[in-house]
Amino acid sequence: MVHAGFMSATAPRGTACAACPFFMQRFGRRRVAASSRPERVAASDDASTSSTSSTSSTSSTSSTSSSFVRLFNVAVPVDDDPGKDDFNVHESLLAAVKKKLRTEKIRPNAEKLKHARVVRKAFDARKRTQKRWVYVVDVPAEALPKNVKETRGQLELVSGSSGYHPNQPGQHLDASKEKLPVVVVGSGPAGLFAAMQLASSGVPVVLCERGRKVEDRGKDIGRLVVRREINPESNFNFGEGGAGTWSDAKLTTRIGRNDDPVRQVLETFVKHGAPEHILYTGKPHLGTDGMVRILKSFRKSLTALGVDVRFNTRVVGFEVDGANSPGCSLRGVLLDDGSCIKAEACVLAPGHSARELYQVLVELGAELLAKPFAVGFRLEHPQRLIDELQYGAVDADKVQRGKGTLPVADYKLTWNDQNTGRGTYSFCMCPGGSIEPTSITEDELCINGMSFSRRNSLWANSAIVCTIGEDDFAPFLDRAAHPALAGVEFQKHIERRAAEMGGGNFTCPVQTVPGFLSGTLSDASRLPSSSYRLGVKSARLDTLYPPAITSSIKDALREFGRMKGPKFVGEDALLHGAETRTSSPVVIVRDRDSLESTAIKGLYPAGEGAGYAGGIVSVRA
Repeated sequence: MVHAGFMSATAPRGTACAACPFFMQRFGRRRVAASSRPERVAASDDASTSSTSSTSSTSSTSSTSSSFVRLFNVAVPVDDDPGKDDFNVHESLLAAVKKKLRTEKIRPNAEKLKHARVVRKAFDARKRTQKRWVYVVDVPAEALPKNVKETRGQLELVSGSSGYHPNQPGQHLDASKEKLPVVVVGSGPAGLFAAMQLASSGVPVVLCERGRKVEDRGKDIGRLVVRREINPESNFNFGEGGAGTWSDAKLTTRIGRNDDPVRQVLETFVKHGAPEHILYTGKPHLGTDGMVRILKSFRKSLTALGVDVRFNTRVVGFEVDGANSPGCSLRGVLLDDGSCIKAEACVLAPGHSARELYQVLVELGAELLAKPFAVGFRLEHPQRLIDELQYGAVDADKVQRGKGTLPVADYKLTWNDQNTGRGTYSFCMCPGGSIEPTSITEDELCINGMSFSRRNSLWANSAIVCTIGEDDFAPFLDRAAHPALAGVEFQKHIERRAAEMGGGNFTCPVQTVPGFLSGTLSDASRLPSSSYRLGVKSARLDTLYPPAITSSIKDALREFGRMKGPKFVGEDALLHGAETRTSSPVVIVRDRDSLESTAIKGLYPAGEGAGYAGGIVSVRA
């Protein structure tokens, strides 16, 4: 079984698993058996990004059977390609590879060239008249002349023997001297992979999740959507898999698709039931239905490794020696039933909505800081409109609601206000998706987008959010128990106002983009249809946020309309409120090197809820 490589030397310091320093310090470094290193096929972060493998722009290739030469930006016209679901080396691709090599003045061995393999495939529709599929392809080095010069980002040597995978033969850690477990709080991306990595290394682990296992969580979400009954412990935010389970389940990351930890995360997904094409597609995603299957398999792997997985188990505090004093140490984790799990250490990965734990940490003297984040709305269009805006009317017919040869169209937009420095951008775009309530109480309304693996709904939605910081939080300082929690109070204020605007009962306030821009109430009888299943109500969303935030979003929408065309901001564009939980409003400060809390020894904050990496892949890596 392949596990995520949290101890890889290539892992970015800021995103490493919080558990690593714990067993690095207590068990020592592992010895990697050279013979156990499996073959790696890496992929670039986008079709034009170079590999992060250690190559020199002036080095030469060596024709060995285990080596490949990686070609970037191999383009195939859209009409010559089989489409989004085909990852074979077809004739058109081979012709494009030969053409690419000719531009590098290289004459390949045609027969051996047939053993090339696809590393990544992405659709490029930036130019309407020149839509194309862009590949990264590995060509056997023996198909090329000796001493071919490498060019970084165009032609690079990659070795089939590179890569690091933990827990291969010769890598076992002796944990026999450890009697107490490491407690992992939260079964979102960071918590699940931390538990697997620790357990695979011989460390006893207790995994505590306040919500229910994924199949039971689905029933609770069904009751919310159908009966408007919310379970505060099991919902769109809490439960096995975390908030990302009911989302688009994107697997994109800014870390770099060539980094070993990222590659190993994707391979782990495949090992647990994800389709293999996530290793090759330009914008991999799983969808909610895909995540549910994978989480069940992942849970079986954890229990097979001896992890004590406890659902319906909410952590309410921590037992420490010398609270509020320098150098205090964690001794245990307190549960809602009054019990305490004595622990060697705790990986704290509770997600961005575990607000009560922030308060507990403040009371214990942990160092917390307010963190900038982004707020705004969910913008929804008919998916057919987005397909046409991206591809043109003719090629939009090739999408066929996820069944065609072209991917369901998406978009990514950004705009920066030069006067204020405030940025506004699209976030977590869900093509062929729906908008769902992510509230955890009845008097607060926040929303998010999700989609299934086929992305076959009639709607497309994306957050349109702008950055906010300490100046925006300042009016809420008097409500906060600690200055670091002012952002939390800001969130609560907006979510309560959104609930009031909708009239309660999880009804969502909406406004067309033209109404938002002009500051007028949209005609309820002429609202476009919405994917939001609990009902919508016309409201003045242009008054939901403070004027400075609203002004930035208005300016951005006008600019987006110029970028994408007037229909993007027309009467079919419907804003839903409110999108407030794009990331954690708090940072639990940790040491830069050990990743341990600066105030509580043995506590390792991790993941998005602690204010660090966000996104399914980035958090796991």
